[in-house]
Amino acid sequence: MQNPVSEVGTVVSLLTAAASPEIQKAAFRKYFTSDAGFRHPICHVTPGPGSRDRILAIFQWYRIMSPQLKISTNSVVHDPANNTLILDIVQEFHIRLSPFKPAPSRLLVRLTLREENALQYIAFQEDFYHPDDFMSLLVPPLAPVIRTGLSVASSASAIYARIGQLLGFWTTSGLHETNHAGLYDKSE
Repeated sequence: MQNPVSEVGTVVSLLTAAASPEIQKAAFRKYFTSDAGFRHPICHVTPGPGSRDRILAIFQWYRIMSPQLKISTNSVVHDPANNTLILDIVQEFHIRLSPFKPAPSRLLVRLTLREENALQYIAFQEDFYHPDDFMSLLVPPLAPVIRTGLSVASSASAIYARIGQLLGFWTTSGLHETNHAGLYDKSE
């Protein structure tokens, strides 16, 4: 890529939602280094010789599982100091023969780039999902169950924190009087 920030949305579409396996394979050869790595919640490819082909096989299986895939890149953040891109992506992944309607699923993708011959190539891809978004990919009706479980865990944390504070752990007594380095207003 000559300009990764403006080109990466198109690259993502070619890698994940290509119209044919030939287009997808050509995109992998064009945009990934031959020794690229990949990390996802359910699979991992260590960077090394031939690793790009193993990553391609994962993406091919992804397309076989979901022939009707919609994907959009909402935003891209470039960190030039670390030569990385962070992408905010929403996808609708519909598993072949699944009786469930696909649900939008959000993920963050971190791409580590490597410059070769004045172009930027993907050297490592990491995919990050919230548990409920990941469930939206697999069994969309269970995503609300996961969200409920996360809410229950949050409520339990608040209860446990209060109990711990009553027992004298991690208390906030005296916070307003000392104004810890000017972080809090005395009127709070």
